Amino acid sequence: MFKTQVLSIDQQSLEIAKKYIADGEVVAFPTETVYGLGANAFDETAVKKIFVAKGRPSDNPLIVHVADKQQVYSIASEVTADALKVMDCLMPGPITMVLKKQSTIPHCVTGGLDTVAIRMPSSKQAQQFLSAVKYPICAPSANTSSRPSPTSWQHVAEDMDGKVPLILKGDDCQVGIESTVLDLTRDVPLILRPGMVTKSEIEAVLGKEVFFPDAIDKSMNSPGIRYKHYAPACETFLNTDGNLQKITEFLNENKNAGLVALEKYKNLAQKFFSLGNDAQSGAHNIFSALRDAEKVCDKLLIVWDLTGEDADGVFNRVIKSCGGKII
Repeated sequence: MFKTQVLSIDQQSLEIAKKYIADGEVVAFPTETVYGLGANAFDETAVKKIFVAKGRPSDNPLIVHVADKQQVYSIASEVTADALKVMDCLMPGPITMVLKKQSTIPHCVTGGLDTVAIRMPSSKQAQQFLSAVKYPICAPSANTSSRPSPTSWQHVAEDMDGKVPLILKGDDCQVGIESTVLDLTRDVPLILRPGMVTKSEIEAVLGKEVFFPDAIDKSMNSPGIRYKHYAPACETFLNTDGNLQKITEFLNENKNAGLVALEKYKNLAQKFFSLGNDAQSGAHNIFSALRDAEKVCDKLLIVWDLTGEDADGVFNRVIKSCGGKII
């Protein structure tokens, strides 16, 4: 077990982080989406330590984070015309593109697939870290596997204290859910995981239609789609129609239940955890709300009745967090 250091981001802590990464260790760091658990993407032994710390299945691919466009070429064997458009117009930002991988990227990074997921975060603190360590960094969310993702350094410490040597203490994550994942290795562009970069925004950049897969299978080369994710410690349910009778009946039948919902439902429950008033605030708040609620409730009801492209990313997370249990 490590004695985990928690250090604010400055020149000294970045030098310490650089040494840990060079020595094949794992460092937790902030991004604009969620906190990441990072290791040198070219170091197979270091990457495997991520899976141990998280308890993550070994066939679940990781995203490689890069500081600049040039690093993309050290990871991808083919940078397509569409990839160039994404890099020019949507990066840095909360979007990940899937491309064919270079042979130098270990198979443990890609879940045994011949493709690699690449992202360039827009967070200034993430960029400071990536620039300091020099290497492309593969990093899933810095939480125990299947748990709600961490959007503050305190969330990381809850799950990773004693499991990694260093947590870089940065700002709370601005976006709050993981990146949109766009597969550019097929006949048509496919969104494998929705996020806050929407289908319409991608289509405007690519000048062509973008699709969602008809079904998810093991050939899908994306993190976050194969296994249970985002689940609080207590049993969780989802309501998607905002039916007040259903919500009230659930809360009356479960006296120690919590309600995770938009502000308009605040008066329905004593144990209320706010998702704000819109899709952006819902994304920002969802994981922290679930982590707060699980500490004081024995059941949870999430109400997410927003629709539209900017709400799809949050819906993707909450349907998984409740294991598909909808009331």
